[in-house]
Amino acid sequence: MSKEIKEEWYEYYVYLEVLRQSGVTNMFGATPYLREEFGVGRREAIKILGSWMDNYAELIEKGIIRRD
Repeated sequence: MSKEIKEEWYEYYVYLEVLRQSGVTNMFGATPYLREEFGVGRREAIKILGSWMDNYAELIEKGIIRRD
């Protein structure tokens, strides 16, 4: 079951895609980057990352993120 796509998380989803494309980290290790960039807590960062991962194809389909 996929996690909910939240409109208030769109900025995070875009950031995560840019991070993925940069190759700086394996995306399973992306929560510290979210925490540092946006000041979100550990649990929130885990939820955001999980949502991004679970809904990746749908985020692309909806045009929320662009896979270059």
